[in-house]
Amino acid sequence: MNPKTVYHTWTKRERIIGVVSFVVFVLSSITRTTLAINEWSVAVPVAGGTYREGVVGQPIAINPIISANPVDADISSLLYASLGSISSNIEKKKDEVTYTIKIKEGLVWSNGQPLTSNDIIFTIQTIQNPEASSPLYETWRGATTERISELQVQITLSSPYAFFLNHIENLFVIPKHIYGTIPAANLRLSAYNLEPVGSGPYIFKSFLKRKDGFISEYRLERNETYHGEKPFIKKFYLIFFEKEEDALKAFKLRQIDGFGTTNPENIIEAKKTIENGGGIIEKIPMSRYYAIFFNPNINGILKQQSVRTALDNAIDKERITKEVFGENIASPVSGPFMNKKDSADYSSEEIRSLLEKARGKDERIVINLIVPQISFLEKTAGIIKKNWEDAGVDEVNLLTLPLDDLMENVVKTNNYEALLFGNVLDVSEDIYPFWHSSQRFYPGLNLALYKNQRADMFIEKIRQTENKEEREIYKEEAEQIINGESPAAFLFSLPYLYVHAEKLKGFGVKSEPLSLPKERFGEVTKWHTKEARALKKQQTSPRTEEASSE
Repeated sequence: MNPKTVYHTWTKRERIIGVVSFVVFVLSSITRTTLAINEWSVAVPVAGGTYREGVVGQPIAINPIISANPVDADISSLLYASLGSISSNIEKKKDEVTYTIKIKEGLVWSNGQPLTSNDIIFTIQTIQNPEASSPLYETWRGATTERISELQVQITLSSPYAFFLNHIENLFVIPKHIYGTIPAANLRLSAYNLEPVGSGPYIFKSFLKRKDGFISEYRLERNETYHGEKPFIKKFYLIFFEKEEDALKAFKLRQIDGFGTTNPENIIEAKKTIENGGGIIEKIPMSRYYAIFFNPNINGILKQQSVRTALDNAIDKERITKEVFGENIASPVSGPFMNKKDSADYSSEEIRSLLEKARGKDERIVINLIVPQISFLEKTAGIIKKNWEDAGVDEVNLLTLPLDDLMENVVKTNNYEALLFGNVLDVSEDIYPFWHSSQRFYPGLNLALYKNQRADMFIEKIRQTENKEEREIYKEEAEQIINGESPAAFLFSLPYLYVHAEKLKGFGVKSEPLSLPKERFGEVTKWHTKEARALKKQQTSPRTEEASSE
């Protein structure tokens, strides 16, 4: 019998029941199918899509060996390959000073020219040339290079350095055929510093510039000749802003897909944005801390260890981390290795007593504290001023300066009594640049002008010792000596914060803590914005299969 005929013989009630039953059947079938698909398949990333990252600042010279500009470093991390990534083997000899590096076969630059050991040697020798003014000069000073073959190079140090392998692996190689004929002093004049030829996961395509010269956008595309796994994201755009609030506003308006910041105050607004419109905040530990560095040469009262100890213990670090940064952002630290101490060594009465004994007859304790014009540091200084004055310091004067002015007229000349500043450790275990006595004067970074022969000995042993257990012993000894003399008041460490849209998957970093923001791109080839379902037994990532672009 014809189904339509049957349907017309039903009563109104039977028709309603029939329709409802049919809808339920269809929905349950869809549900069962969906559950079966989810049970027997998995979402896998596929190639395609565009990602737009907001960056505050401007590219100046996208050359990883001559520029100290963070924006240049970010872009270099996408366009250049590290020596570690292009090497098939790095061997450290038993003498602990000789390294033999063999690079992979068939490596090419983005313009098709071969990448060889000549490029590695040229990169290192350019860094070592004083006329290049490379920020990496101190790291590579004294190292000698020798070409073994087109694929092999040998590097020899004058003395053992336990962390040198880190520097080898993280060295970005530049092309000799591009820069080799340019005098080192003129490297910054090359047009290739804005249109780089690299060997990294992405290649330069174009940039957009306003009439006033401000570069507004940098456009990169996937490097199809990249030696490693090619990135999933096909097009990577960097959108530049003059101020961090402009980048945050662009994220709210979905004009960019993500941005990173080392300023924790931005996270408050970012959280509001995410609560309203969706998104994810990644919090990544960094090997950086903030402290107040004392200079006894300027203020005689600070020559007394008891005064420095009292000032250190008077600071309410927990209050600072909660009031200035909110919950779960900053972490209090109590030493050069960023360890945390549960409580102060002295009570408020003992702190006041230490200051009273140091004061002397009719003597006032006055501390002038210099602070960078950065909002969260100014707020921190305000709390410290109150802590110190409550503890018995007669007067605390705060002087805030723009960062450029502070670096030029204060840091370089050691012209401060007390300085609120941050240290970033290239290698989290290596405190030599900040606490060894040889680094007391510029360009050294020993801001406390600290000098102690026993501390120097242990700091040197940390650098020279391969055995991790032995290094831990030396670290404890060095930290105990430094903390015992209170050359600085250690305050807090801050993470790197990366905010991105939910469409970005696969975000991660190679290792923690980060030392520099550019390291967020260490696993950029795994970032993706497109996914497809694949049977669980076929969970390979189809990087070569193109998804539709956004």
